[in-house]
Amino acid sequence: MKIRDPLCCLAAAFALAAPAAAQDAVPLTFQMSWKAQAEHGGYHQAVARGFYADCGVDMTIRDGGPGMDTAQLLASGAVDVALISQNDGVMNLVAAGFPARAVMTSFQKVPQILMYHPGQGIETPADMKGHPVLLSQSNRVTIWPFLQAKYGLEDADLRAYNGQIAVWMTTPDAIQQGFVSSEPWRYEQETGEEASYFLIADMGYASAGSLVVVSEELIQTQPEAVQCLVDASVKGWQDFIADPAPAMESIAARDPNQTEGQMRFAIDKMISEHLLYETDPAEIGRIDPQDWAAHAEMLKSQGLLAADFDPATAYTLDFLTPATEG
Repeated sequence: MKIRDPLCCLAAAFALAAPAAAQDAVPLTFQMSWKAQAEHGGYHQAVARGFYADCGVDMTIRDGGPGMDTAQLLASGAVDVALISQNDGVMNLVAAGFPARAVMTSFQKVPQILMYHPGQGIETPADMKGHPVLLSQSNRVTIWPFLQAKYGLEDADLRAYNGQIAVWMTTPDAIQQGFVSSEPWRYEQETGEEASYFLIADMGYASAGSLVVVSEELIQTQPEAVQCLVDASVKGWQDFIADPAPAMESIAARDPNQTEGQMRFAIDKMISEHLLYETDPAEIGRIDPQDWAAHAEMLKSQGLLAADFDPATAYTLDFLTPATEG
């Protein structure tokens, strides 16, 4: 009787198992809120390092842009996962009748800023009234109503933002959105001067930033995939902080305009401004119910959210570890 080589049999078994495992992976499409950038680094890292694949998800990342509303793409079923910039976007989506929940956050506060030119009589946010304001589509339905209610800004001053600073650079009286981790670097590279800006989080806009949002249907039908999404994303961010090279390579391939210098600046800012975590990387992804409740009350007080809306219907803690539960 001929005895078969056990190593040969083992290799054959793995060869058969590998395609089966790949076939069992749940395909998910993850819509980013902007073009490829370091501010999405944890998700690119999780793809590059195989973290999603390791726990059973075949992840496809789709880049965003200035004219894109990620919440609408999620509601339409065009994508499975959406990065929504602020709590408002998730609450508005749920209030409009689409069951969805944030399952983790990227940032503990919004990284958005409003940049302005020196010498234009702008000393406080209230001085922005009457100046052209360049905002992306998604920020028009979240930050803009807040700015109008608090500072009296008017729709006549609203302008489109195309993702570049060139228009703003040549319009001295204009104000433009940006990320504290991105646009100031670009401005300083072009002018050699420090940028002037207001951090929106300091204006009383106490939202988390860049929330990972899925439909209630996905939570109910594919809870293991959602758990994988959260676990691998948190791991991706923690790994990105330790060694961002894999994600940086992927980001540069998607957007050659993203230089190493810009990405390094963004990483330093995300850490120094405590965007990702306050004191411990184990906090990455954290959702704080008290922060959600406070932000919802602020929106209600300004007439931007229905008085009877329950913010707890717009997030879930079910997929987070104790360290990331608020």
